[in-house]
Amino acid sequence: MKQFTFSMFLILFSISLVFGQQDTLIYKYRRLAVDYQQQIKMAQHNLAGAESMVDAAKSDFLPKFDFYGGYTYMGVPIQMASNTTGQVGSELQNIYTMDLSVSQPIITGGYLKNTRNVAQSKAEIMRSYVILKEQDVMMGSDNYYWNAVAKKEISTLLKEYRDAIGEFRKVIQDRVDEEVVGMNELYQAEVRYNDAEYDVISTEKDFMISIMELNRSTGLPIRTAPDVADSLLVINWLKADNNLTDKALKQRPEIDMLKNKISMNSYNEKVTASQYNPKFGVGVGGNWGAPSLGQSIDPGFNFNLQAKLAIPIYYWGKKKEEVFASQQETEVSKLEMEQTKDMIALEVETSYFNLEQTQRQVNFAFGALDNASKNVAVMLDRYNEGLSSVLEVLDAQLFWQKSYLNYIESKYQLNMAYSSYLKAMGELSISQ
Repeated sequence: MKQFTFSMFLILFSISLVFGQQDTLIYKYRRLAVDYQQQIKMAQHNLAGAESMVDAAKSDFLPKFDFYGGYTYMGVPIQMASNTTGQVGSELQNIYTMDLSVSQPIITGGYLKNTRNVAQSKAEIMRSYVILKEQDVMMGSDNYYWNAVAKKEISTLLKEYRDAIGEFRKVIQDRVDEEVVGMNELYQAEVRYNDAEYDVISTEKDFMISIMELNRSTGLPIRTAPDVADSLLVINWLKADNNLTDKALKQRPEIDMLKNKISMNSYNEKVTASQYNPKFGVGVGGNWGAPSLGQSIDPGFNFNLQAKLAIPIYYWGKKKEEVFASQQETEVSKLEMEQTKDMIALEVETSYFNLEQTQRQVNFAFGALDNASKNVAVMLDRYNEGLSSVLEVLDAQLFWQKSYLNYIESKYQLNMAYSSYLKAMGELSISQ
């Protein structure tokens, strides 16, 4: 008579609590996702445009060169005045001119300086926005990756569970052949085996779909062969200090974005006010064409020097109202900063609390799995001795499978909790 011994059980149901710093493949998929995702590329293009506008604003400080040209044909010639009394002047039918001028602003009331500062602040906002999008994309990549690894480990577990029932079914078959037990015991094992086989097929499908989702998020061909770890590690994370929120506020890109938004709005206030400040500029130009000096129809050259001063006097309170409107935008951005700080503080605290509690779940799930493993071993020994029924053994194996599923789920939650914690701290990275 064949017996399903404890040593055979250890081969099929062996497990150990494996700790690790981080699955290194996670960095590969983060990098692929960051390189592929269109939302990051859009943000990078917006950043390039904002940086270009900074250079454009700086060019306003330099002299400007302008060229003008024009030609007019008069169907009825213009009768020019004569310099000699009693004589008819020349007729002007072709009017043409070419002008070249150079102008340099001297005093702009702060307009140029603050316009440049606005452009620089906007570029910094876009730079932080790129980092924010990278953090979001890496978090999404982690979600897809951990889900795929969990599905793979579950698939492996269910195959082991199915095979364990299959081995036990052989033991029952021997007993049936020897007429020690009836066919009902074999049928009970067969039903459990079929149910386990169904779960294997279903989970293999879920695993392949999770791989397709992971490939899509990273730009790989959808049906690329899976390259993920066989099982989830138990992250060996370090206990944090008491200044988590302060540290996160220094690292989160949202804070830099809002700081620069406040600066940009403050500079916009000054730009608005500068339109009502005195302005002064100078210029020099040259002109060639007809009519020339003295209203001569022959072309000639002339030059000019310019100095322009503009002093706004009274606009019926328009300056006050426009500056006030700009100030309200600054106040709104300051309130956004306070709201964001509150939300980050909540996110940091909840993510760290979730990480701590999920670690407790992992530890408990592993202990429960260890007990379930021992229970299967005891039930198998009792069955071999004729002290336990087939259903008791099958139920023990089923409880072991459920305990193992809980263990995998808790490991998945721990890895996701750690990724969420890193994102809350602004520390997700594409490299170790």
